[in-house]
Amino acid sequence: MMNSTERRRLLIAAAVTVVAIPVLMISGGSDSPSDESSTPTTVVVVENTEPADPAFLPVDDSTPAPDIITVNVPAPPSGTVIKGIASFIRWPETLGLRPCATPNALIGSIITVTNLNNGRSIECNNVSIQQLPGDAVIIIHTEVFLELADLVDAPIPVQIAF
Repeated sequence: MMNSTERRRLLIAAAVTVVAIPVLMISGGSDSPSDESSTPTTVVVVENTEPADPAFLPVDDSTPAPDIITVNVPAPPSGTVIKGIASFIRWPETLGLRPCATPNALIGSIITVTNLNNGRSIECNNVSIQQLPGDAVIIIHTEVFLELADLVDAPIPVQIAF
């Protein structure tokens, strides 16, 4: 336990600290008064009132944009007719297209598909040129395939023309 002398010393040290810290903070902690009087005060006047460019914009670069490269791909011969078998697949959102897929024609080609069993024919848009499973030469969206044959008849022999 602290005796009374130690308590008085601690109380005096705390009082001096409480008074000394604000005095030093107000005076700026400077020991020499000549520093304040010898420093001239300057006022900066800004005449340009336009806002600065945002920092996130890229620097203006005067290099020209690259040229657009055109690649010419020869179209398959017109009037191409291929015989094979067709099956069906359901595409989720067809957006009004009548989709079908065959690697034998360009994407976007309109293909005429004729069922060799009953003579019915349809037109569809080629949306994929990936390799097809099995011996199929074309796969057709389910709703379009129903115009050629019943689903239980698949795969059916067809002739495709594009």
